[in-house]
Parts: sequence; structure tokens; C-alpha cells
Amino acid sequence: MANEKQKEMEQVFINDGYQLAADLSGQSSKAEVIAKIRQLYHQIDLLTDSFMDYSQRNGRAMDCRMGCSWCCYQSVFASTHEVLVIEDYLATHFSKEVIGGIKVAAAEKAERTKAVANKDLLKMQGACPLLKNGVCMVYPVRPMACRIYLSSDVNTCIDKFNRPGHKDAKPALFAFMMDAGQHMNYGFVSGLLEKQLISNEAPLEWLLHQFLNDRDNFEKWLNGKELNQAFEFDQKPD
Repeated sequence: MANEKQKEMEQVFINDGYQLAADLSGQSSKAEVIAKIRQLYHQIDLLTDSFMDYSQRNGRAMDCRMGCSWCCYQSVFASTHEVLVIEDYLATHFSKEVIGGIKVAAAEKAERTKAVANKDLLKMQGACPLLKNGVCMVYPVRPMACRIYLSSDVNTCIDKFNRPGHKDAKPALFAFMMDAGQHMNYGFVSGLLEKQLISNEAPLEWLLHQFLNDRDNFEKWLNGKELNQAFEFDQKPD
């Protein structure tokens, strides 16, 4: 019975994400797509607020807050549509000099992470190219993976930071929010695909390195071009 309820809930989140993308017009503009992605983020943020209130009332408060960056040194994955929004946000909020610094940081991290096997990449540690003085530079448009990585105990996050790759170093994450966000994003990506918009997941620094060096990416994507290959998660870390 519990499994059936869980499947029903998962389908609700998938449908929520799917409907947002399905509502896009056949020839959607860049502004329309960005608005839908921001709406997706808004929905998951509202759910997070409600869930956190519930959890706090039941004795398990969230320890995450802006400026806490222990999780910003591990592997972060994002989808094509998410990094296109980040690219646009950077272009409209930061100078060419700042963006140039992000390009360098993304290129350096991409070089390191592309040099290892996929299963070993998940164990690697290094600052996110978008992290500055312990704060996310694109916090309002941070990827779904960052939004739903929520911990009830910062000490468990510090332990993972200090012992990367150790099986017993596990942050005290809220599984419900992880599942909800992943299923909403899956539904959204499925809806995009029906509009001939292909969104594949890959390490964030790989996509930043690629996208920030080609300002025509968004238009190419809107015209049906597949910008990046999907990362292969078939091999688990040891």
C-alpha cells in the first residue's frame, strides 16, 4: 500500500513538471522558456517552504541557508535548460570580467573532472565555478539539484566534505524533497522533449565551460539542436 501511495505521489510531481513544459507554445521564445523554468523553480521552492515548516514542527529543522557552502565542492549535475538560464542570468547581471573568471574556473574544473572515469568523478571535490566568497553567484536560478539538496544537520555535510568518497559520510538529507524535485524535473524535461527541446544532464562545469563560450546556444537549442550529451550514470562509485 505504501509503495502505491509513493508511486501516486511521484506521478503527481512528474505531471506538475510536465504540464509546465507542455504549456509552452510550439515556437517558444527565450523569454517564455526562461519564465517556465523560473516557474518550475518557484513551485519547488514553495513545496520546500511548506515541507520545512512541517518538518520543523516535527522536530527536524533544515540546517541549509544561503552562505552555507559545504555541498558546493562536490559533483553537481545540471540539465541543458538549467545552464542556459544560468548563462542568461550571468549575461544580464555580471560584467564580462566576472564572467571571464567563471569561464576560467569552469574550464579548470572541467579539465580535472573529464580526466577521470565517470564512477570516480562522483568522488571528486572542488569548488563550484559559480561559488564566490562562500556564496552562490546565481542563487535565484541555481539548478534543481542544488535546490533539493537539503540537510537537517550541517555536521553531516562537513563530514562528507572532509571525507569525500567515504560510504559512511552521508549528509542527513530530506529524501522527500530529493524525490519531489527529481520527479518534477523529469516531468519538465519530458515535456520539453515533446516540443523538440532536448535537455540532457551533465556535470555543471562541463556545461558552463561549453555554453559560456557560445552566446548563440539558446537560439540553437530553441531551433532543436541537442547541445550536449547525457552523462552516463550506469557505473556506481565504489
